[in-house]
Amino acid sequence: MSSSRLGLRLAVCLLNISEARRKYIVENVAKAALLEKNGQKHPEVSVLNIFSDQEYNRSVITIAASVAELGNSILAACLEAFQSIDMEVQEGIHPCLGAVDLIPIYPLSGIGVEECGAVARNFL
Repeated sequence: MSSSRLGLRLAVCLLNISEARRKYIVENVAKAALLEKNGQKHPEVSVLNIFSDQEYNRSVITIAASVAELGNSILAACLEAFQSIDMEVQEGIHPCLGAVDLIPIYPLSGIGVEECGAVARNFL
């Protein structure tokens, strides 16, 4: 049975961070997306993939969640990235804007691009 038939409203974020060489930092950013404020794993959030490029010194963390929870997960991951990645010493062949470079949000099931845009605009 498809997730849309179950009534799930899911979206995904491909969070781009300026770190790949220090695996523990990348893992801590991903873990921050998964946890609720009380430190327990959030049941509606999953990290589907982590892709790290050593030369670029950049990682993409794929976070899937209900549209209602995705924003909080992204924010927690971004805060961890900002606290952990020192841009004064960051080096890589890929130009970067900061500890977090890109936060694209895409619909997966039961929602449209407009709702993903609303999640993104909540960060402004």
